Formats: sequence, structure tokens, C-alpha cells
Amino acid sequence: MKKYTAALATSIAVCAAALVAAPAAPAAPAAPAAPAGDGGAKSRTETLLDGGKVYALYEHMSSRFHPKDVTLRIHAKNDSKVLADVRLDGTEACPDTDDCYEDTFRSEPVTLPAMGAYVIDVVAREGQPNEVVEPGTGYLNYGLHPRLTLTSSRPWISYDNASLAVSGSLVAEDPHTHEVKPFAGVGMYYRAREARGEGWVWTDEAGRFTSSQHFSEHSTDTTYEYMFDQQYESLTLPFRKQELKLTVDAPTGTVTAPYGSDIPVSGKLTRIADDGTEKPLAAEVQIGDRAAASGANGTFSTAYTVKQGGQVSVRPTASNWFTAPAPYSFTLATPPRTSELSNVKAEVSKYRKVTFTGKLGVTRGSYPAGAQAKVSIDRRTEGGSWSSTGTFDAAYGASFTASSPKKADAGAQWRLRLVNAGVNGPSFTLGRTYTKIWNDGVSPEGVRKGTTLTAKGGLMRKTGSTWRPYGGQKIRVWFKAATAGSAWQELGSARTLADGTFRKNFTARRDGTWQMRYTDTVASHYADYGSEDYVDVR
Repeated sequence: MKKYTAALATSIAVCAAALVAAPAAPAAPAAPAAPAGDGGAKSRTETLLDGGKVYALYEHMSSRFHPKDVTLRIHAKNDSKVLADVRLDGTEACPDTDDCYEDTFRSEPVTLPAMGAYVIDVVAREGQPNEVVEPGTGYLNYGLHPRLTLTSSRPWISYDNASLAVSGSLVAEDPHTHEVKPFAGVGMYYRAREARGEGWVWTDEAGRFTSSQHFSEHSTDTTYEYMFDQQYESLTLPFRKQELKLTVDAPTGTVTAPYGSDIPVSGKLTRIADDGTEKPLAAEVQIGDRAAASGANGTFSTAYTVKQGGQVSVRPTASNWFTAPAPYSFTLATPPRTSELSNVKAEVSKYRKVTFTGKLGVTRGSYPAGAQAKVSIDRRTEGGSWSSTGTFDAAYGASFTASSPKKADAGAQWRLRLVNAGVNGPSFTLGRTYTKIWNDGVSPEGVRKGTTLTAKGGLMRKTGSTWRPYGGQKIRVWFKAATAGSAWQELGSARTLADGTFRKNFTARRDGTWQMRYTDTVASHYADYGSEDYVDVR
């Protein structure tokens, strides 16, 4: 019995098993289930080149039969026609009482019609009632003196080259003509341990193959290893970091700013690309304990809230794609509590919109150009606590106008508050009397063109918790034609009677939607819109 080294036996076991299971491999017949004593394993085969001849190398993995009973049946990958039957050499050295489990044996020399890859089936006790067939145990690569070459689409791994392709070619000598030509249709195992990548690639008609890999900032120098039978080639791709540059435009030096103000911080990130040019980088930037992001053009602009004096660092978030740039920091002087809101006024519109005007400044001293503060519009009901209805940014030294996203009601207190400075503006009680158009509509429905239509309804106002008729008020009647793109237009108006009711006649001319609106309010009342009523004019 011919023994082989443990390393070779392990390589045979790993490669043959992986080859049969490779997703890219041609489909092979399923082997029958092995008895429990075999652990579900089946024999494995591979190619062995020795002395200018091609052999099949067999690893015995079964207790169901003896190696001397084995015949290797070889056929094309997509054809079950047997092209060669070969026996194993050296099996006489394996005692009949020993199953020789995991021992390897070389076959007789193999002769096949043409250079290429063939499927090896294991047949034990061929032709006997207890015959065992294990199909697809491995591949026989029929070619001599194979030569494997490797190349990569990029010379190294980098931010610019995060996706790479490793390609290669395989040639061999034709066993019949001894012509060196592409070894087509054969598979080989590859791995890139550092990238946790592995698999099988198959040569095309030109004997070429390609495997692709995507790398991350956590990657390192990566070596690709390709194994074809006893051939081994490797290719190392170094991981190359790019130089990262940080430019900060503002602030510079020592900054004096009011407590709670937001000072502008701006700059740019660039990198030295693989081609040597300087290019912008979109990445995260840390300003003290805050984060900002540079855009596609590399620039970033954000605000830093001043709460205490000291050093504030500006740095890009660490990335292994790049070398760390030179550190940058600016100094904050101990911030004075000098922020103030002045000339603050507030009003509520007839449509329940609360609007504040005023100016943000300081009681003394100065502030850096571009300094801002976040301002909250607060509200509270009688006996309640203050809560924010929304915020806006105000610039120091400039007037502002801002409205709350929350609508006003019959009466509540409103104020402005500098969110980070702990400064409150004066409070205002804002509210108006609610009004309501009710029981409104246009009739009759479904009329002929030229028929008289009557728009009518009632108007009420709320006094305390009671709704009462509201007379002497102007109600406007609006109409929007059903034609696509039509706009609302006012057709006329009516005045409410003492009981709050109103009516107005119109001539039906076309299909459309009607609506009554109370918008001519006094300063103490809210406006109201009635419901929309569609009238079909035939």
C-alpha cells in the first residue's frame, strides 16, 4: 500500500469534499446514504500527476467494502457514458481484517479521449448483488504539467480600490499531443484568509478565471491562495492607507461668545487619492462631543453650543482607510451670561396663527460673527406648565420673525425662551373668540343650467362654553369649477341676521364646489370656513 503525507491527505480530503459540494460545480447524482458506522461519509478522489502520467488518487472513507473491491469509473461531467475503468494499486497491503479507513491509494494510469475535467464515481464489488456505487466523489483533471498564473485588477487595497478582482489563467500539456494549451472547464479552490473569503472558481474556454472580493476599512494585507491539484500559487495585496487632510475655516484662536449661543464651525475634508490628486471626502467630523458630516464636496458647516470655556477639538471620525490628520482645536473663553431677547412682540391672527417678532442680542460685550441661538416658542394654559410648541434659530444682532406650528385657542400664555441660555422673554396672553359656520350648504342638488341656487347657513360665536348666534357679519360665498386646474373665486356675499342665519341666491352655470367663509372678522374673533358642497349642473 502506498502511503502519502498527512498534509497531502488532508489537502485531498478538504479539496475533494469542497469540490463535490461547490455551488458552481455541475450537478452530480446523489450518493446513497451511508450506514451509521460510516458517519455519513463517502470516499473521495482527486487527480495525481506523477512521472508524466495521470492517476486518480483515492481516499478510503467506508467500512462497507474493502479497497481491493474498488473500481474507479470515469465519465464526462454531463454524460454518464463510462470512458475509463481503473483499479487501485497497493490494496494488497491492506489486510482483509482492516478497513484501512482514511488510507489513500493510487489508481492505474488513466487514459482519456481528450484533455479536460472528468467525474469519478467509486464502484465497489462491481456487478455483484451487493454492489455499492458512490457517484461524484471527485474530479479527474486530465492534463499534464499544469501552470497557474495570477494577477489582480488593482495592485493594492485602498479606499479607491475597495472592490478587487483576482484573475488568472491555467494551461497544461495535452497528454496525447503534448501541446500546451488552455486548461478549460476545471475547478480550483481559493481562499483569502484575512478577508474571510473562499470558494471555487472554474476556468472558461480560454483557461481563465476570476474571483471578486469587497474589502472594508477593517481589512488588512490580504493573500490570495489558489490550489489546483498539487499546484499552488499565491498573490498578496497590500492594504494601503490614504492621507487625510482637515482644514478648519472657523472658528480660529480664542472665541468669546455668550453662554448658550451656537457658534459656527466650518471646514473641509480631503484625501490624497491613489492617483496622487487631492479629492473631497464625505465623512463624519467630531466637534467636541457633537458630530457633523461633510458633504460630497468635502465641506462641513455646523454649530457648536457654548456652555463652558476650554479647548474644543475638531477631528474626523477615525477610519482605517486613512491616516489621522494633524489635530485641530480652538479655545472657548469662559462664556458670559449676556444673551437677551429685546423688542419682543406677539400676535395671533384670525386664522389662529401665533407670530413673534423681536431681536436677539447681548446686554454687554460682543459675539462672534455668525453666532446663533436656538429659541423655543412656549405655551401654557391657565394653571398649567410651560411646554415648547417648536423652535427656530435666531442670529445675534438681527431681528427675527417666527411662528408657532401649533394653533392658538381661546386664550393661553405664550413666550420665547433661549433653549441653551436659560433666558425667558416676556409672556403674552393670546387668543380670540371662536366662530363657526353651521348648517350650511347649497340647494337644490342636481339642477339644470340656469336654475336658481341658494347658498345658506348660520354663523355662531362661542361665549364661555355656549354657542350663540352672531348677527351683522359678512359671509363670503366661494366657488371652484369642476374643471381640472380651476381656482377658487368669490361669487358674492351675504350678511347674517340677528339669529345668525344668512342666504344668497345664484344662477347655476356649471358643476363645481361651493363654500361659505367668514373672514371679515373683528380683531377679537377667529375666522371660519364652512363645509365644501359639490353641486352637479346638468
